[in-house]
Amino acid sequence: MDSSNINSEIHKLIDGKIEAGAVVQVHWIAQEVLAKHASIQGDDADWYRVCTFKEVCRIAKSAIGKYKADDQTEQQLLFPGFKHLCRAYPIERDGDQVLVPVEQCTDVELSARADELEKMAKGCRDHAREIREFIMARAFGVDAPAAAAGGM
Repeated sequence: MDSSNINSEIHKLIDGKIEAGAVVQVHWIAQEVLAKHASIQGDDADWYRVCTFKEVCRIAKSAIGKYKADDQTEQQLLFPGFKHLCRAYPIERDGDQVLVPVEQCTDVELSARADELEKMAKGCRDHAREIREFIMARAFGVDAPAAAAGGM
């Protein structure tokens, strides 16, 4: 088995959970994957289980992170009939980061996600403005830090 098979297995497992309307937690995914591959034997089996658990958690966390809304959401992560709404969102509940099917997210959780997206959009607009200011400053031979300080 190679890393692409492991990634694929974890993605399929998460997708299946979301399709079934289940909340997904990184450690639960890791435990389920390890249970499928429990044939580790020998004196170092515990060591391999601990290391494998950490790595599977890392991969699962990355897979869940793909559901974090941005302007490049993959088509298969979208809620049917929408162009941007995801099937699930990473939400913090009881101190744990979990992936929650959108139908099970509270209005407060979804509003917080929308607020986060609006803050990201403002940050992107501000970033774009600074790039353009830098281009203008450079075109007119003005020192970029001076332009940023309002010296342009």
